[in-house]
Amino acid sequence: MAYGIYQLLGSTPTSWALALTLIASVIICGPFRMHVGRVPGLPLLGVAITMLAIQPEEGSPGLGVPIWAVGLVISQTIAGRNLPQALYWAGLSSAVAFVFVAVQSGLATLGVPLLLSFLIATAVFYTLFLLGEFTRQRGRWGLDRRFGLSALSPYRVGFVVLVATVAATLVTYVGSSVIPGLDPDARLTPLVLLLTALLFYAVAQRTRFMSMERRLSAIVDAAIDLPRDDTGGGLAAALTSRALSIVEANDVELRGRAPEQNEIGAAVSLTPGVEQYVIASRKRGKAPFAPGDERALVALAHIASEAARIRHNVDTLEQRANTDPLTNLPNYRAFQEALVEANENRPYHEGIAVLFIDLDDFKKINDNRGHHAGDELLRTVADRLQAASGGGDFVSRIGGDEFVVILADLVSLAHAKESAERIVAEVSQPLVIDGHDLRPAVSAGLAFSSHRELDAQTLVVDADRAMLQVKRSRHHGGRGERSSVSIAAHRSTRTNDIVARAIRDNRLGLAFQPIVNIDEGTIWAFEALVRYVDPELGPISPPSLVARAKSLGLMNELTRQVVTKALHAAEEFHRLEPGIRCITVNIELGQISETELGPFIRDAARAHPDLSLCIELNEHSLRSVTADLRREAELMQQAGVTIALDDYGSDDSSVGALVRIPMDILKIDKGLIDDLDDVRQREVIKALQGFGDNLGFTTVVEGIETHSMVDVIVELGVRSAQGYYYGRPLSFARTVDRLRRWGTRAELD
Repeated sequence: MAYGIYQLLGSTPTSWALALTLIASVIICGPFRMHVGRVPGLPLLGVAITMLAIQPEEGSPGLGVPIWAVGLVISQTIAGRNLPQALYWAGLSSAVAFVFVAVQSGLATLGVPLLLSFLIATAVFYTLFLLGEFTRQRGRWGLDRRFGLSALSPYRVGFVVLVATVAATLVTYVGSSVIPGLDPDARLTPLVLLLTALLFYAVAQRTRFMSMERRLSAIVDAAIDLPRDDTGGGLAAALTSRALSIVEANDVELRGRAPEQNEIGAAVSLTPGVEQYVIASRKRGKAPFAPGDERALVALAHIASEAARIRHNVDTLEQRANTDPLTNLPNYRAFQEALVEANENRPYHEGIAVLFIDLDDFKKINDNRGHHAGDELLRTVADRLQAASGGGDFVSRIGGDEFVVILADLVSLAHAKESAERIVAEVSQPLVIDGHDLRPAVSAGLAFSSHRELDAQTLVVDADRAMLQVKRSRHHGGRGERSSVSIAAHRSTRTNDIVARAIRDNRLGLAFQPIVNIDEGTIWAFEALVRYVDPELGPISPPSLVARAKSLGLMNELTRQVVTKALHAAEEFHRLEPGIRCITVNIELGQISETELGPFIRDAARAHPDLSLCIELNEHSLRSVTADLRREAELMQQAGVTIALDDYGSDDSSVGALVRIPMDILKIDKGLIDDLDDVRQREVIKALQGFGDNLGFTTVVEGIETHSMVDVIVELGVRSAQGYYYGRPLSFARTVDRLRRWGTRAELD
């Protein structure tokens, strides 16, 4: 650079205009720089080397580089506002520029075509420049910021080389051939350099405008989406993710200190009372941030701060609206919402219950010991309720001395009663208030629901009535002073009446789930599953339906209806698709005896010779198998009835179940395939399949829900499966529609 200044001031250049134009052209085209990395932070490549296509001093090819370096230092200083960094860039660029000039002029002397000479020289220039940067940055050009070149894009580097080559060739050709051909006395070569530089400058400004437009659009999108973007890590994660894309930084983080060198930042408040900074950095390539980047980051931080403030205010207001201020428990409004949620979104086979709790003699405590004692009692009861309730239960204070608990994940009324009694016992433990011993006494009512309610509020009404019965009984001396739980008996009675009426009036329905041959990709059987939807109560879960039928003495009648309807449906399935001959029905082991349904089942199978009736016996029931029941099973097989062992592999299955009774089909419970990545599960499935093959059983794996599960069990040798992947249980009409549309195809698009 000093030598270039000396040449300008210490001697007279051949053309002052051309020398000064070279400096001006380098300054003008300086803003035009292109990314060559797949991530931000790698060096940006400019095209200032194009300006050396025309040398200011004829006969001295290397003399133009020092003059060119003057313009490069000025350009880099303006762009980066950092003189030491500008000197570094100019130093590295000037060193390889000498090589560029030497290679190009040498090739031209040898008669190499102009375009090819510039292509080779330009490629050498950028290769050496990138090699110098690669060395300075210790080779950390990998996508993982480690040693490597994976972050460098060869295509982008090639594009820069091509642009610079074409521009240098055109500048040389126009400057040496076109203009002199028009007017031999004209010296318009400086104009060619300026026009080329201005063209690059226009492209750079257009790119800058598009970048600003992109930032503005991203900030507008953030202003719309950021306030409600609370996925993953929350608002902080959303802020850093958007900042990373808007300012194209290497790294964006939230921290407590202000930005340092090579960083930009903005203050942000995502948590009340906590001041942080969102910091963006480009540490690897040290390419400077543009002023627009910092302004965009400030705007984004302000939007995030406002979103956090508004969200905090909304959450605070919502919490106040849904929380009891004394106990910090959810209030009646929150309880109503939670009850609807628990009722609507519970699994079909799981029950819920409402436990209604009232503190006895609470007014007397307030009157005798003061309201502060009553408040302390309420807070203690609230704490005990929360501690005694399970993780899936919901505790609420809905009135002065009234609490409710929503019990979830229940399997039976007995389960609900056990949980309620445990909670009431915990609440009734002695405590000390103001130095006085006190043992709270509560009246509690429990309402259990085994199925989805049409109106969940009926549970509250029933639990309240049951609680009032306890209070009335206590007032009449019926239950003494101890706490107790009353079950809403009339609710259970009403459900029993509905189930009994449904069975006696033959209103039960069936759903059918396919059993498929994986090798052939076809359905070969359907399992018939009982269903009932009451106009008043809605759907009643199959376990509850069966349990009530047992308690009412109607289990055999229920099974008769299921078998009869299943066989009639199977006749239609077989008519549509002759390959489907088997229908399976779940029955209790004791029902196959001669005194119960044995003769009926055998006669039903004989009445449908074209079909195969399969009775599925639950694995748990085989523990009570007797010699008589084993003989009954053999009679079933002689009559053409197929026997399946169902749910094998559940938590307490035993190997003995496989040999206690004759069987034709072994159905493996879905509990054995809940983690097929476990080598032990895979080995068990493989062993059971081998067991079935050796003894002539058909092995069916239940609970198949994804294609990946299918791939695994096929590798294990399984040939038959059942599960949601092949079809959920559907009504008769929808099953017929499936067969008409798709035939026996196992998998549907």
